[in-house]
Amino acid sequence: MSTGFPLLVGAGPVPELKMRQACEALARACRCSLTTVASGASPAEVLQTNPAATGLVRLSGDAARPTPEGDASWLQALADWRQPVLLLTNADRDGSISGAAAAYAALCRELQVPLLGLVQLQGPWNGPARRRDGLSWLGWIPDEQHPEQAECIDALARRLQRRSPA
Repeated sequence: MSTGFPLLVGAGPVPELKMRQACEALARACRCSLTTVASGASPAEVLQTNPAATGLVRLSGDAARPTPEGDASWLQALADWRQPVLLLTNADRDGSISGAAAAYAALCRELQVPLLGLVQLQGPWNGPARRRDGLSWLGWIPDEQHPEQAECIDALARRLQRRSPA
């Protein structure tokens, strides 16, 4: 299944408010709708409706946790449905990233989830450190008060639109 937009998934524990605000800003920059789906929802039921055909879809909760029905995780379902994913990860005040980003990226590779890249949420952007990570970073969504927030989000939206399947 190929869709117009990726599913936005947290790579590890990302605070709900931070994730929601970042996804709303990205949807505005992409000029599309944003739908939120709880990780407790049935992946098959949600993905059958192809919600990413018309806008961004944010998964709220842990995508690697088995679904309540005891089925595979959301990440496994996303792999099965060939649903492109954008991983969003939290940054510390010093700009460091936890190992969860690399672990989720590795899990996506293992499961063959179509991973478009990773996005850092807030914290200072450290380009040299991100290159050393060896991960496919697409960019950064700074804090709402950051003077370059709009420019960073617009650049991210352009990169995302170039990488998204048609």
